Amino acid sequence: MNFRMILRIQSQALLMLAAATLLPLAYTLIEFDAPETPILFAAIGLLSVGAGMLFAHFGTGRFQRAPITASAVAILIMYPIIALFGCLPFLLTGALLPFNALLETVGDLTSAGLSILPSNAPFLLLLWQSELMWLGSLLFLIMLVTVLPEVSGCFGIALSSQGGQGFSAIIGQMNLMGVRVIKVYSALTAISFAAFKAAGLDGWYSLIMAMRCISTGGGNFFPEHASFYVEYAAIFSMLLACGNFLLYHRVIYNLLPPRIEFGLNYFTRLKQYFLRLRRTLRENVRLVVANEEALVLYAMIFFGVLLLLFRVFWQGLYFDANEALRESLFYIVSFMSTTGITLDESAANVHDFDKFFIFLMATIGGCIGSVTGGFKLIRLIVLVKVTAAEIKKTIHPRMMTAIRVGNVPVSMRIVGRILAYFFLVLVTMFICAAVLSFDKSTTFSESVAMAIACLSTVGNLPGLCDAETFRELSAFNKLFCMLILIVGRLEVFALLIAAAGIKLRPKKTNW
Repeated sequence: MNFRMILRIQSQALLMLAAATLLPLAYTLIEFDAPETPILFAAIGLLSVGAGMLFAHFGTGRFQRAPITASAVAILIMYPIIALFGCLPFLLTGALLPFNALLETVGDLTSAGLSILPSNAPFLLLLWQSELMWLGSLLFLIMLVTVLPEVSGCFGIALSSQGGQGFSAIIGQMNLMGVRVIKVYSALTAISFAAFKAAGLDGWYSLIMAMRCISTGGGNFFPEHASFYVEYAAIFSMLLACGNFLLYHRVIYNLLPPRIEFGLNYFTRLKQYFLRLRRTLRENVRLVVANEEALVLYAMIFFGVLLLLFRVFWQGLYFDANEALRESLFYIVSFMSTTGITLDESAANVHDFDKFFIFLMATIGGCIGSVTGGFKLIRLIVLVKVTAAEIKKTIHPRMMTAIRVGNVPVSMRIVGRILAYFFLVLVTMFICAAVLSFDKSTTFSESVAMAIACLSTVGNLPGLCDAETFRELSAFNKLFCMLILIVGRLEVFALLIAAAGIKLRPKKTNW
């Protein structure tokens, strides 16, 4: 196993965590809040830099390709290592106990947003919590275009070629795609921040909500607001997070203006760019419209809103159509994107139909090229089409059927892997629920809900499980939930490949 490459990946992740400590430092210096906290975050940043440089020293080497087993081990141990450093602000400030602080940090990094942090926690810790969510989803996106296709064997990820995305294990191409993903992710965060700012939120609260919504971290935090436009801004941001980031990458890079090159007539090149832009806009519109996964996503949101509206009006819960539509759309998008944001405390007292509907949406999740959790829509589409094709072949045995998602043909190799993944998810869910049910503080329904909440990285299922449910777990089950969160974020195949790839050397004997 290539241990040098594993250490190199950990060093890069720790250096990114060290860079993340600059935002809390900037807040304390700008707002003059808690003069002792700049020293705390500066110390954590320096500690992360020191550990990252140490890993980089032992991880130096020339790597041309990323081995599958080493990649699986690297991404599995990355989140626990970052969590050990990221939990220090929660722990040293006395906001959380050690196991709670570690579970909170792992939940933030995996974009689950368990929100064990008390509601009266200092704003600086809320800012750090939001940044951990943002950083964790960024690391996942980087792995999505670099390491995960090699680890998971493209269990449905290859179907994202609708967005024109190819994958390679070559280190140089992986670094290039990682930089591009960072730019796209930052641009979408800036768009979300602008939406919250235009809706009337304060600058810092706009930044917190932008990081929580784009990363699908969510949690139980939603700022007080005087305008319902803030809720629409959250819906818009969560819809962005539901989409395929690989498709965003292609659309954004097609629309970029040409670079200034000295010695050339820039105005002539700019004129050519606007002529090309008109053609590119048409192509991008066709690309988005032809994306079957996105169309299914919007269709499910539309019919889900209709179902919730029918229920609330049938029971006479709302008399204001605007409020009923806004809250129904908010909860549909919040749990379809596995963000799990709730508007008020009354969300815990939901109808049984709403519990089932929220459970179903959190299990499905968003698009496969997004930072959302769950089974992912494109895999569900493939399974439905496979079932329909098998029914047709049963009726007409000689019929030749071909499965396509949009304009992309789906090979039987990918279909088999998606079926295997579906089976493994079910088995993993039952095993996790069985282990969690041994805890005396939980019922069986809460154990199943927690298993789904961790595997789909939604973290919060109103009426089924919440932060208080996780807070009351034993130390062993808290550690077990951390494992489920990491497996759910990286998909179960990473754990299986890492376990199968680690081979013990047999002892030499004289016989």
